[in-house]
Amino acid sequence: MTALPPKTLVEHQVDLVRAVIERRASMPRHLAQWVMPHLGAGARGMVRETIEHLDDETDIDEGLADYLDIAIVEIRGEIAAGTTEEKIQIPPEELIGGSLAFDRHRQLSPAAEALQEALPPLVELYQAVRRAIDFAEAIKMSIRMIDSK
Repeated sequence: MTALPPKTLVEHQVDLVRAVIERRASMPRHLAQWVMPHLGAGARGMVRETIEHLDDETDIDEGLADYLDIAIVEIRGEIAAGTTEEKIQIPPEELIGGSLAFDRHRQLSPAAEALQEALPPLVELYQAVRRAIDFAEAIKMSIRMIDSK
């Protein structure tokens, strides 16, 4: 039984970047096809800017993370706006030791439901970008710490 040597920092960073590239390649089409049709005008503009950034830029940096984060916030806002919550009284005969209690029932509009289903790939890309950026920053900071001694 042979044990593989641990990955070097560069190999680990390459793996993180590869994960971003794999997820990023299909994201503009995903956003255009599965997200844009279900957004209001305000959110649509921000997601359009994210698509343009993904199409125009290839860097994995804070700018990319910011665009993705803002798009996620806009989509979550649209999901919240398309969600209604209703308090439904629980029948007293089903209660133990109480006479009044309520249950909450969430109802998503079709657009909010579609956005909720389309959100996970975008969140995965954002998380992959954050891991790659944070790892690179940790390497840079470690090098600075070593050089300062």
